[in-house]
Amino acid sequence: MAPNQHDLERIRQQIVLANIQELLQKITRRCFDVCIAMPGLELRSTEHDCLTNCMDRFMDSVQVVSCQYFRRRRRHQQIRLARSSASSASPPASASASASATASVSIPKSAAAAASESASSAANNEKVK
Repeated sequence: MAPNQHDLERIRQQIVLANIQELLQKITRRCFDVCIAMPGLELRSTEHDCLTNCMDRFMDSVQVVSCQYFRRRRRHQQIRLARSSASSASPPASASASASATASVSIPKSAAAAASESASSAANNEKVK
């Protein structure tokens, strides 16, 4: 029996929750090891400040890595899509030879050139952001 849309959404939510729990465990373990020299009944102000800074830096790092990962993933998907559309849109060798031999037939811009232009415009859009 194939899972329905509701089941898939529930699974996605469980994965997100598991990832958040793992992230919190990593932050707790790392920052505790770095900031707490001798555990006691209360946090010293220096330990509190250290924990705050450690957690902030850890979250900043996770955010930078995540943004870069998704940016690269999106770029690779665009390249893959451009390649697949270029290979499916290119005419067979005999058709392109007969088209180039006939002067009155106009040859449209290749899909690869169009994909290259759209990829470069997407890259320029990323630079603007």
